[in-house]
Amino acid sequence: MGDDAPRILLTGAAGRIGTSLRDTLSDYRLHLHDRDPSGVQARPNEMVFEGDIADFAGVQKAAAGCDAVIHLAADPRVSAPWDDLRSPNFDGAYHVFESARLAGARRLVFASTNHVTGMLDQQERWPLDPGGDIAPDSLYGASKAFGEALGRYYAETSDLSVVCLRIGWVLERYLPDNAGWRRMWLSFRDLGQLVRKSLTADVRFGIYYGVSANTPMRYDLENARRELGYEPVDDSARIVAELAWSKDASQP
Repeated sequence: MGDDAPRILLTGAAGRIGTSLRDTLSDYRLHLHDRDPSGVQARPNEMVFEGDIADFAGVQKAAAGCDAVIHLAADPRVSAPWDDLRSPNFDGAYHVFESARLAGARRLVFASTNHVTGMLDQQERWPLDPGGDIAPDSLYGASKAFGEALGRYYAETSDLSVVCLRIGWVLERYLPDNAGWRRMWLSFRDLGQLVRKSLTADVRFGIYYGVSANTPMRYDLENARRELGYEPVDDSARIVAELAWSKDASQP
């Protein structure tokens, strides 16, 4: 990796998704931002910034010189109350978007969620279209809908282009015995591909579901395939079948 490699700010870098993306993005220069990066061992291509996204000045410092931003940091609890969500998911989102704009970044990838349309999912209105109605199932889902709207505002009024990914349930391989979880599964491998393509796709603004090629498919991935070039390779049904076979084969 040379000194001319693009520089990316990764918020929430110490979390499960952020940690998995560090390997995927090893050919970039990374600014790793997290409120508790104590477990992060910086590699030669990485700089660590400790801070909360509620601290606007701190986020601006971390974003300085970055060509792109991947915004993961948030309170991810679906049951989180308003008082817990307000600072990270509303104020913090604004701080990251505005810091990206001030830094002259050209692309922001926003980690949204399938909970933005969680009510439609509960009503089994499948397949869910990313261009369809907003129907949050929680205040958390509403906070991510706000982030998508914020992204549209910045894409329309600044030089910052925005890709919003409605990320499903990210696990490397193990899948619980629950059909709902299986249809929203996103493997580490597919997550890495989706994020990399989101960084370079020729789009001004877009909203895309982030799940693997699960059977049955409950989320419409057509625009992600067409506009981002995303081609998921993993399928929860195949993993479940492999796990079942392995369990049967181990029986005496």
